[in-house]
Amino acid sequence: MISSIDDQLKIYIDKALRSRTLSQSYIFEGASGTGRMELAMHLAKSLLCTDNPELDKPCGVCHGCRLIDSGNHPDCIVVTHEAAKTISVRDIREQVVEDTGIRPYYGGRKIYIIPDAELLKKEGQNALLKTIEEPPEYVLIILIVKSRELLLQTIRSRCVTMSFRAEPEFHTDDEAVAEQFIRLENIFYGKGSADVASLMSFAKELSSDYSDYLPEIFTCIERLCRDSLFVKTGILTEKPGAGYIDKTSAMSYEGLERVLNAVKQARHDIQSNVNAEAVMDSLLLTVKQAVSGSVS
Repeated sequence: MISSIDDQLKIYIDKALRSRTLSQSYIFEGASGTGRMELAMHLAKSLLCTDNPELDKPCGVCHGCRLIDSGNHPDCIVVTHEAAKTISVRDIREQVVEDTGIRPYYGGRKIYIIPDAELLKKEGQNALLKTIEEPPEYVLIILIVKSRELLLQTIRSRCVTMSFRAEPEFHTDDEAVAEQFIRLENIFYGKGSADVASLMSFAKELSSDYSDYLPEIFTCIERLCRDSLFVKTGILTEKPGAGYIDKTSAMSYEGLERVLNAVKQARHDIQSNVNAEAVMDSLLLTVKQAVSGSVS
């Protein structure tokens, strides 16, 4: 079963199907078991279902859906590889690049799904790049990978990335710890005053008194960013807390990206024994800038 976050991604894909605004290339990134392959197959069925012209709800029983379930649909190609730890250039050329020149057999689309795309070496990714840059109009490519950072920038820049995460929302019975997470969410939602001096004080408190919870703090900020993205795309319309919709939907995509990059850097710095107070200073300032709109 796909997790609740992945259900939201499914809603996003279904809206793109209905509005005919699908990209021709996607990166589905995340850990195994987070629904990446399930959503890829749902998308393939939606496009190749012969009994539902609305595209968003594959029937699951028609000839096209049954062929996909059995792994025998000629227009739904799941790339396989013989080597245990690599997808070779030959695999990509034979199963994707050369095959895209053959028009669909049954429907109007051909879907290429590449599981374990992190096993693609540089040469294999470069072999795929031309097809991603200039795909035939009927082609859709999905790369399933643990992290998009394992793919070349030239690949990442030409694909829409969808992140599948399974981290649970943090809960604690310790009232003092819970209060710090409430303060963090209030900063993110733009509630109350959060001048630079108070942010620095909060960063010092987190880094000294709550240093054991920094991994959960980083995960919390990532979750808030994802919720904000879902608000911007119309997937979420309600969330407890006054001002949530107004504040988070107004945040720029660039601001959210900078916050996520700042979290990634903060994790790296903490692991590298950089001064925790300095790390939290930088991270909280980035969050404040994104919320206030000064990051663009």
